[in-house]
Amino acid sequence: MTESYRSMFSTSFGVGVVRASEQGITRVGLPDLGQTGVICQKAAPEYSSSSLTAYASELLQRYFAGERIEFTDIPVDLSGVTAFRRNALNIIRGIPYGAIRSYGQIAVECGSPHAARAVGGAMASNPVPVIIPCHRIVGRNGCLTGFSAPGGESVKMMLLKMEGVEFTGLLAIQKKLVMNR
Repeated sequence: MTESYRSMFSTSFGVGVVRASEQGITRVGLPDLGQTGVICQKAAPEYSSSSLTAYASELLQRYFAGERIEFTDIPVDLSGVTAFRRNALNIIRGIPYGAIRSYGQIAVECGSPHAARAVGGAMASNPVPVIIPCHRIVGRNGCLTGFSAPGGESVKMMLLKMEGVEFTGLLAIQKKLVMNR
């Protein structure tokens, strides 16, 4: 997987970057969503944008501006990921805007019902957050656990709230998990 293209996107939180190979998006670098005004490094001059990175950047910018955006038409290059992790990430990619699933639910969908921790490992290595919406995965009891993007679990909560997931207590999240089965 050779990254050849790069585009930047601006949000009220700072600047993010989308990188791609000839096969699809390889990496999304999110701005530090835990703080406002944080700006990441400028794109290196040896990279140019492509129509794919420009399109993905535009969609991410609109998503962070509050628009309901689905990223299902964007090709993603997961060639550097193991087969199990690729399977888990592709399943997670199918979770619709505003829905949540548990690690265990994804493990069952992967055909490995006892692999909830392995699903967590796949999410921790997710190279394209938001496009593959790992923020939509919660603990089986509805708790927000793990989020490796800048800002951690508070950002995970912010993204879910932005998508209309209500946090009125643990029971509300558990009911939504059951309804999403």
